[in-house]
Amino acid sequence: MQAIAIEPQQLIDVMIGQKTNDIRLEGTDYRGELVIASQALKQVGLPSNMAGVLVNLTNVVALDNGSFDWQFELIALLRPFKVHGTMSLFEVDDAAILREPANWFNNAEEDAAHEKIGLWINSYIEQHPELDRIPRQDIPEDIATLALSFDQWRLAYFDFIYKPTKQQKIQFRKVRYDVEPLTK
Repeated sequence: MQAIAIEPQQLIDVMIGQKTNDIRLEGTDYRGELVIASQALKQVGLPSNMAGVLVNLTNVVALDNGSFDWQFELIALLRPFKVHGTMSLFEVDDAAILREPANWFNNAEEDAAHEKIGLWINSYIEQHPELDRIPRQDIPEDIATLALSFDQWRLAYFDFIYKPTKQQKIQFRKVRYDVEPLTK
């Protein structure tokens, strides 16, 4: 799949849904799904060399100053993976792309996912007050997928943060749900 790299803070802005375009020095005829990654800039507390989101590149507009406005729509947060990006379009392996079921960097989406998980857990505990731990086979796949995604995404993201702050170390290394993958 095609990808571009942008400054780390700009990637964060795309991840939270605040940035929907990027001014670049070159244009492209490419339209469609595009991975956006962070450049290899070493900025304290920000990701470096990390693929972070999947967007739909909808338009590229030539500007009067000779640069180009790349316009896109956020599709999904990705499980972070290492890239060695350039300022131009580059290829990433499709096999490395894992779309998250929720955008863990968007407060509203994260809150909605935690609420869904919490409601199910509370309902289960009401029906089984004698249990200390919910058996994995009793957890519906959609709930397990969300819970696993939350914990795994945070742990993967932490590995790309350059010089994480104390708060980031606490926040991103902590497992919240501790759900085991279902074994058959």
